[in-house]
Amino acid sequence: MGIEYATVKAKGQVVIPVEIRRKFQIDQGTRVAFLEEEGRLFVQPVTDEFIEGMKGILHGRGLPARIERSPDRKLR
Repeated sequence: MGIEYATVKAKGQVVIPVEIRRKFQIDQGTRVAFLEEEGRLFVQPVTDEFIEGMKGILHGRGLPARIERSPDRKLR
């Protein structure tokens, strides 16, 4: 597959070309991650394999062992 192009819409939306969606099984509701590396932008479908590959990536960086979510604020 060669280079595919898309145009960014006013609200920042981009339509992923159908051939790419089919190849990477990106369906409605599929979450994607945006990764920046050495000035390049990558779009990665968030799959079980992607999540598994990210395990341990922050190990040894002085982060807390556990992060707990604060209760949501009550809306008025």
